[in-house]
Amino acid sequence: MKHISLITVGMFITACSSSSKPTPEQYDDTAQAIATATATGGSGGTSSSGGDVAAMADTVSLSLGVVPQGITVMGNGSFQGSHLGVNYSYSLTCKSVAGVVGVCGPTTDQATVSVAWSGNLTSTNLDASVNRTGNWTITGLGSDTATFAGDSSFMFDATVRSIFRPGATATYSFDASASYHAVRLSTQDHKVIDGSASFDVTAHSMVTGAGSNDSSASFDVHADITFKADHTATLVLDGSQHYSLNLDTGIVIRAN
Repeated sequence: MKHISLITVGMFITACSSSSKPTPEQYDDTAQAIATATATGGSGGTSSSGGDVAAMADTVSLSLGVVPQGITVMGNGSFQGSHLGVNYSYSLTCKSVAGVVGVCGPTTDQATVSVAWSGNLTSTNLDASVNRTGNWTITGLGSDTATFAGDSSFMFDATVRSIFRPGATATYSFDASASYHAVRLSTQDHKVIDGSASFDVTAHSMVTGAGSNDSSASFDVHADITFKADHTATLVLDGSQHYSLNLDTGIVIRAN
């Protein structure tokens, strides 16, 4: 099993590049990009975490009238917070079991949520600009499990100093659309129970500094994530590249 480092990557489209089949290294980087968008470390719903899983946990709390650590109430159903240089904003509309719109609190049964992230991430192995938006519906908040469905998009532009190819520097741009299908979270501990998500990704990469083999490429990838009750997920790229994702840490491991 090969460990893949935490890499954030994003996308731009160039007219002079044609789409090609991803290399094994590009599949690995794409897997890590999706892993980063899904879970960026820490436990869900705290100021030490990020990604979709943490944002879902945040919105369960906010829908039930509980403000998570690191989140500020802005009024009129709007909330903001930040982590690792990235700003998060949430806008919620809450309804009771009878469908009456009201203040988000213990009687909320369903909610609609708009989510946005933006900012700059800097770490030892990458510098990245992040932009992500999403719209979700949450149902069953008055029960033991809340169910998410909806769509989002993300763009990451990054310079990656590879730990797999010493001396190589890769710049990536990824543009992705994502759909979430019956993703269930416990309303008690806000952990993911099951459900799935799919991503359609378009990418451009430029690799330099690896001898004389500088290269660029554009490629498309389809990804499927299946969430598990043990707070892991399986990630499959193009139906053939298999990975395992830890939703607490954001670490992804190649499984084939």
